[in-house]
Amino acid sequence: MNTSFSTHDLNLASYLLATNHRLHRLEGPPGKSAFVFGDVSPEDVTAFYSGAQVDARQLLGALRDLKGLLAQGVR
Repeated sequence: MNTSFSTHDLNLASYLLATNHRLHRLEGPPGKSAFVFGDVSPEDVTAFYSGAQVDARQLLGALRDLKGLLAQGVR
């Protein structure tokens, strides 16, 4: 799959990053940024909303990293 997936949901983005999905970029103005990932399947998103298990350290690390990117305004 070579399509992009974008979300404004910080928790979903953290889950995707923690489960080894590659973050391509942030899009949009500060405060309304979307996280753009590649190769995210509908099953990946469904797994998140169904309560999939993920390593807590990886999840918290991903959350910290994404918040840092948002604070820096990295695009």
